[in-house]
Amino acid sequence: MVPGKDLRVICPWCGTLNRGSARFCISCGKRLGDQAYDRPRFLFNARKGNNSLWRYILTIILTLGGSSILVGIILGIFLGIFLFLSNMTLDVYSILFNPFWLLVIAGMVFCVAYIFLYLSVRFLHNRSFKSLINTGREIDWRRMVRGAIVWFLIMSVIDIIYFMLSPESFKFSFEPQSFLLLSVIALIVFPIQASFEEVFFRGYLLQALGLLSKSPFLVLIANSLIFAGLHWWNGSTPMMSLSIVLGAFIIGLMLGLITLADDGVELAIGIHIINNLYVSVIHNSPDSGLGNLPSLVVTPPNPYLSPIILLVAALVVIFILFRDRREDVLKVLK
Repeated sequence: MVPGKDLRVICPWCGTLNRGSARFCISCGKRLGDQAYDRPRFLFNARKGNNSLWRYILTIILTLGGSSILVGIILGIFLGIFLFLSNMTLDVYSILFNPFWLLVIAGMVFCVAYIFLYLSVRFLHNRSFKSLINTGREIDWRRMVRGAIVWFLIMSVIDIIYFMLSPESFKFSFEPQSFLLLSVIALIVFPIQASFEEVFFRGYLLQALGLLSKSPFLVLIANSLIFAGLHWWNGSTPMMSLSIVLGAFIIGLMLGLITLADDGVELAIGIHIINNLYVSVIHNSPDSGLGNLPSLVVTPPNPYLSPIILLVAALVVIFILFRDRREDVLKVLK
C-alpha cells in the first residue's frame, strides 16, 4: 500500500502511519484505536522520526545555546560598525540593564531559537514540526484564545480579591510613553517567547522524555523540574529565586498536564502568552521573574504567598478546561 493522504492514524506501538479506518497496524499488526493508547497520544509523536541521542543533544545545544551566541555575535558586529562609523561611545551598562532593550534582545534570541528548533526537527529528526504542536489536527487557534481568556479571567479575579484584602500593597503608576512602548514590545516579544517555550518544553522535550519512561506522570514531573530549574537565575536573592523556581514548577506542571490531557500545546500556548503579557504590562512584581518593568500595577515581592496563589490558579484552570474530560486528566496521572 502506498502512503497517501488517508494515512492518518499513528500506531502507538511502532509509529507507522495507517489509514484512518484501519483497525490493525499495517506494519506490526497490533490493534489500533483509543484502547491501544495507554498513554497520551501526544507522547507517541516522537516515534515518527529519528531519535538518536546525539540528535537531541545537538538540537538542545543549537536551540538554547546557539541562538544566544549567534544573536550576541550579530549584535556585537552591528554595534561595532555603528560605533566605528559614528565615532560615538556606548554605555553598555545602560543597554544590559534597560528592561526595554532586554525584551528586544530576548525576542531576537527566541526568534533564532525557533529557527534552530524547526531546522533540527525537520532535518535532524526527520519529523514534521507540527508533531510538536498536536497529534494531527489542524492548529487550533480557538484553543489558544480559550486558554488565554480563561487564564486572564482567573488572574483578574485573584488580583481583585488581593486588592480588596490588601489595597496598600498595590502601587498604581501610568506613564503614557513608557506604557505604550512596553505594550508594543510585549505584544511582539511574548507571543514569540511563550509559544517557543511551549513548543520546546511541552512539545519537543516532553516527547523526548516520553521515550525514556512509560509513565506520563514521571515524564510530567521530570519536564517540570527541568523547566523550573532554568528559572533559578531570575531572582535577585536566594529566597526570591526559590520562590520563582517553585512558581515555575507549578506552572510547568499545569501546562504539561494540560498539554498531555489535550494532546496538544495550543491551550498551553494561549495561557503562557497571556500570563507573560499580564505580569509584564498589567501587574508586575519582582518575584514574577520579568524584572523591573513600568507596568500599570506593581506589588512588593511575596515569596511565600506567590506559589500558593499560582497553585490555586492552576487547579482552577484545570477544573474549568477539563471539567467534562476527567478521563483525559486521569490518563496523565498514571
